[in-house]
Amino acid sequence: MGIISVLLTFLLSAILYYQGMQDQFSHEVGHLTETMAQALSKSDEARSEEYLDRMFKENHEKMHIVWMNTDGTVLYDSKPDPGGDYLTNTVVQEALDKGSAYEVHKEGNDTPKNYYATMAPDDTILRISVERAIPYRGFSSYLPEIIVFLLVFMVGCLAAAEKETEKILRPFHLLGDLVQQIMEGRPAHKLPDDYKELQPLIAKLEEQHNDIENYLEDIEEERNTIRTVVDTIADGIILLNEDKEIVDYNKTVEELFGLKEDKRYRRIASLYHDEDWLRAIGRAYHAEGRQEYTMTLFGRPYRMVMNHIELNDDEEKGLLIVLRDLTAAYTAEKMRREFSANVSHELKTPLTSISGFAEMIANGMYQKPEDVRLFGSRIMNESQRMLTLIDTIMHLSKVEETETTITWKTVSVDSLVRYAADLIKPQADAKGVTIDIDAQPLYTYGNPALLSELIMNLLDNSVKYNHQGGHISVRLAPEGEDKLTISVSDNGIGIPKEKQGRVFERFYRADESRTKATGGSGLGLAICKHIVEKHKGTLNISSVEGEGTTVTAILPRLSDADVNKENAEALTAKKEAADAESGRLAALEAEEDKAREEAAKKEESEKAEAQKKDEEAKFHHKGKKLKKNKKSKKKNSDHTKDAPSKEDDESKKKK
Repeated sequence: MGIISVLLTFLLSAILYYQGMQDQFSHEVGHLTETMAQALSKSDEARSEEYLDRMFKENHEKMHIVWMNTDGTVLYDSKPDPGGDYLTNTVVQEALDKGSAYEVHKEGNDTPKNYYATMAPDDTILRISVERAIPYRGFSSYLPEIIVFLLVFMVGCLAAAEKETEKILRPFHLLGDLVQQIMEGRPAHKLPDDYKELQPLIAKLEEQHNDIENYLEDIEEERNTIRTVVDTIADGIILLNEDKEIVDYNKTVEELFGLKEDKRYRRIASLYHDEDWLRAIGRAYHAEGRQEYTMTLFGRPYRMVMNHIELNDDEEKGLLIVLRDLTAAYTAEKMRREFSANVSHELKTPLTSISGFAEMIANGMYQKPEDVRLFGSRIMNESQRMLTLIDTIMHLSKVEETETTITWKTVSVDSLVRYAADLIKPQADAKGVTIDIDAQPLYTYGNPALLSELIMNLLDNSVKYNHQGGHISVRLAPEGEDKLTISVSDNGIGIPKEKQGRVFERFYRADESRTKATGGSGLGLAICKHIVEKHKGTLNISSVEGEGTTVTAILPRLSDADVNKENAEALTAKKEAADAESGRLAALEAEEDKAREEAAKKEESEKAEAQKKDEEAKFHHKGKKLKKNKKSKKKNSDHTKDAPSKEDDESKKKK
């Protein structure tokens, strides 16, 4: 702005100077015209013409000189114009009337000219015309100084403007740096004392940044939680948009299709290019409601459930596909059918016997009364066998129930081994079978009743299928870093090699005659297998016919630290359950909510108090500054008042 003011001032000065120079030039030319007119005389016309011609050349022939009589006769013309009538010129007519005249006008496309006319002493007329040219020669002597002044002044103005601009923009630059530091999560630098007015703004920005960070953290935490839940689901989940592009999918889909790269926002055909699969998806886009489709993927049966959903607030439609593996359901159905067939077969045998003996009694097909008691005894035995079989089947069904019906806790396996051996000892003693136990103190996480039944079944089989005076060895030992083994070995009849692969099947008997004699149902090892699988272990058997059998169960093992941790968690769970049942937990949560509310209110009040103190400090600072300015003004005014009084004293002294 300063540079523009200087330039305008310089331009106005140049215009005024130009006008002054023009006026001065006009005055000088007028004076020259009068002086030349005094030197002219018709009596000495030759000399006068010579004088005029010399003046024309001295002025570089830029001057048009015309000397003529009052009747218009031209005595001299520096630039003759054959058709020119100078007497009709306005300036000549005015000179005839007033003695001299001056005017400026433009002829045609020429530049403006100054016209001067005056009467000579011998009553002739002298007219001179000169172009109104800009007198550059008048500026030439001052031009270097003017240029130097302008340059120096321009540089000074630029420096001052830059300094002022930097002073004005410094708070904004500082504010920008502080905002950048806040947005990057770094601690903001302290504001200089000159810019304390920006402190509330910085505090507000920091508060908003913290709120945004907390909000983003909550969103990220919620997103991660949802992602974890979705990835944990055993069913495959695929989300498609309107263009049949994959928006998202979970880990199950990634494992099912063996994905090596990200398939998001790729066509569903790139995931699995099966015609039936793509046709079912295309039909689901156009159909209403829930659509189901059963198909085989990679040799396994799957049910595909498809539902329409809205992806966002713009009402963009999408399709949610859920892939449910039916392998377990199909296997369970197959096992159910086989189980029904086996149960029917197992129940048919005793029922046939009962029916036959009952028919013989009903038809009187007996010879002696003792035969009736014999038939009744056999009917009772077969009925008892059938009831035992039904109880065993019901027990097997209970073992196969889900984990929600089973109580899990830390189990001392060595204690269960000794407890089962004590229970089976009378049966072993009756047959002369000895039991040796080698059990280390080991723990696992499971159900004590099921594990006790596992060991009892293994010992019971070893006693039943052993020789008179046989031997049983029970060994409990650690296996690897986190496993334990329970092995029950005997020197009994053993199992043929070709039948060992089926001994864990339901109702399977390696030796039908021996099993019927011992009262076995063929479900003992099947129950053992289910118990071990419930505990995430494995069950193996090795046998040599005529030499004996060894059954080994491998289960997860808890370390001492794990046992202590489980016991502590059990005590904590027990206490929490008791607190919740008694109402102490609700009271504790109410106290915690109240404490959080009080802390939040206290924090808000502290913030308000701090803000109030900042405002009071600013007001106090401004008041002190205003008071200081008033004092300085008052001091200056007192000084001004005292000055005349001192002068009066001095004048009085002089008087």
